[in-house]
Parts: sequence; C-alpha cells; structure tokens
Amino acid sequence: MKNFNLNVKKSSNVLCFVVEGRIDSSNATDFSNAISSKLANNSRSDVVFDCQKLSYISSAGLRVLLSLKKKLKSNIKLINVSPEVYGIFEVTGFLQIFGITKMVTKGIKDISELEGQLIGETGNMSVYRIDNDTILKLYPKGTDFSTVERELNFIKTAFLSGIPTLISYSAVTYKGDYGILYEMPNVVTVSSEISKLELLNTKLLNRAYEMGKTLKLIHSCEPEDDTLPETSKIFGEYVLKMKPYLHNDEIEKLKRALNVIPKAKTVVYGNYHSGNVFVENDELILINMSEISRGNPIFDLGRTYMIYVSEAKWLSKILTNLEPNEAKKFWDNMIRGYFNADINKLIQYDEDIIKAAAMLFSVLLPAINKISSEYTERLIANARRDFFPSIDTIINLLAQARF
Repeated sequence: MKNFNLNVKKSSNVLCFVVEGRIDSSNATDFSNAISSKLANNSRSDVVFDCQKLSYISSAGLRVLLSLKKKLKSNIKLINVSPEVYGIFEVTGFLQIFGITKMVTKGIKDISELEGQLIGETGNMSVYRIDNDTILKLYPKGTDFSTVERELNFIKTAFLSGIPTLISYSAVTYKGDYGILYEMPNVVTVSSEISKLELLNTKLLNRAYEMGKTLKLIHSCEPEDDTLPETSKIFGEYVLKMKPYLHNDEIEKLKRALNVIPKAKTVVYGNYHSGNVFVENDELILINMSEISRGNPIFDLGRTYMIYVSEAKWLSKILTNLEPNEAKKFWDNMIRGYFNADINKLIQYDEDIIKAAAMLFSVLLPAINKISSEYTERLIANARRDFFPSIDTIINLLAQARF
C-alpha cells in the first residue's frame, strides 16, 4: 500500500522533493526507494522536502529521513510542515536535526483560486494586484522556500532599520509557485508612471529627486545584527562566476578592484532603479528585498549609474522605460536628491569614483543577471578595451569610495 506521492520540483539551487499523503511502516521502504531513485538522477547535494501536503509521518518515515541525512552528509530541510506533522518532529527531537523552524512550519496558504492582475515587475519577480487592498509578489518558477524565508527575514531587518518597506503578512503559493502578500492599495512602480509619458515632466523629475533621498536613507541605516550578508562577499562570488569568460589575469584584476573598496556596514539595496520603486499615495515604497546586503554605498551608486548612464542604451530602456538622454536627466536629479541639494556635498561629489564602480559592475553583469550571449560578448569586449587597460586608475578611484 503506497498512500504517498513523491515528485521533484525544479530548482537551480537544491533538490526539492514534494511529498504528499502518509508515510508509515507500511510504505516507509517504498518511500526510501523512491527517494533513492530520484537522487540517482540528480547531482545536487542539498535536499528540501516540501511537506505542505504531508498529512502524517511515523517513526519508520523519520528513520528514512535520518538515514538519508547520514548518507548524504549534507543539508536537509523540511518546509511547509502542517501543525500536526510539526508536532511529531517536535516530540521526537527532529526539529534540531533538520533545523525546522516555526516560520516555515505553519503551512503555506494556497491562493490559486484568486485571479491576479499583473501591475509590474521587480527584479526577476512579478507583482500582481489580487484585490483592492492586497498585492502579491510572485517568485519565478522553481524558487525554493528557503529563498522566500531569507527575504522575509531581510524585510523585517530593513523595516527595523528605517527603510520605507512593508512588512509582509503572509507567504503563499499561487498556481504552484511561492509568493509574498502585502497590504498595499493604490500602488504602481515609478517606471509605470514613466511609461505613460514621452518625456520626463516636473513630477517625474521630482520622483527622481525623492528616489535619491530614499537611497540616501537606505545608506544611513546600519542593521543591529548580522542578518544581512556582506556585499563584498556576494560580489566576490560574481567575480568567480566570470571565469568562463575571462583570462586568469583578468580575474585577478577584478579581485584587486573589488578588494580596495572600503568596508562599511550600511544597508545596500542591490538593484536600485525606478522599476523596483513603488509609489503609494505619493510615498516611495520598496518591496523587493531579495538582494539587500551590508556594505559600501558605492555598490548601489555604481550599479544605478550603470543602469541610467553608462549602459543606458539597453539597460535603462528595459528597466526604467527611459531613453538614454532622459535617463541621464533622471540620474542627475537622483544624485541631487541623494545629497539633498547640499551645494558643498555636490561640489565634493566625485562622479569619476561612481563611473569606476559602474565600469566594474558592467564587467560583472553576466554573473549578476541573466543576459544574452550577444550582450555578454559586447561587455567583455568593452572591458578589454576600457576597463582592464585602466585598472590602476580604477583601483585608485575605488579606494576613495567613501560616501
């Protein structure tokens, strides 16, 4: 008697098993064999069990999981566990063995019966209007719940740090994929506002100014704990991901450029542009916290400059709905807002430092985002023409990046 189903949910990071039904002494061996069979066809070491539809597991089933952990010698997580099944893990002590937390064990509500209207994109995620008071941020297909859990923690950290973001009140599934619900009426992205106009008007130039002030507010925040990852470590991983495209000496030059950036503990948003900034009743709100970290503000300033100025011919149109000449106007007003129009700070502002950072991030863009092979080849060619020959000057500038 089988009484269970075991399927594999696609994920780029982990092997995620979706388990349904009951696991007891009558089918524990079948359960074990099914896991072994699917493991044989997958090379990923970290394993996640999505237990949203698991109604019961006996000690025989628990022994299967324990044996699997010993065999794999890797991380095993159980997510979306119902309160009933959670109680079994709690009584048996398996909470400590598998690191199950109450955050992910309350069960995830499915809202697939609701219809949502797409209202924008934020990063690689879609934002839907569910009803007059609720929006849904939906993760791409194949995203595992650990990603959602991590962002929920980041959202709380950002809110407590004073960043204008909303606290989510629920993680959900929508048509088979994970999402986060927010209570947010009357919301649109700044890019959506831009799309309705041919040219920037005074209102949108003021939006740019306010975006600069908001970015400065982000950079004034220092988290009280180490919830957020270090930006420099994240970018160090990007450098390593560039090995298929660059020579060894070029990789070393990237490392040198990255390592001279002064350390800092401020919040770094990660991908700051008008497509990621929402407007609610004329107030700017951030809801995408998937890339925030701790580090030097230059990581935001350089990446934003890259979008609006140095790579505006293709990035700005895609992300902001602005043509290059309009994008530069938007950036100019944003940087004025960043310094709050303080003439002394504007005089001291050295755009060459931000340009240097933008050049570094342009080289790393194939590792940061999914882009076409055509753009990758162009960026590498540009780097060999402009970035690497000027590496000593760029390193000198980045070493002065103190904003």
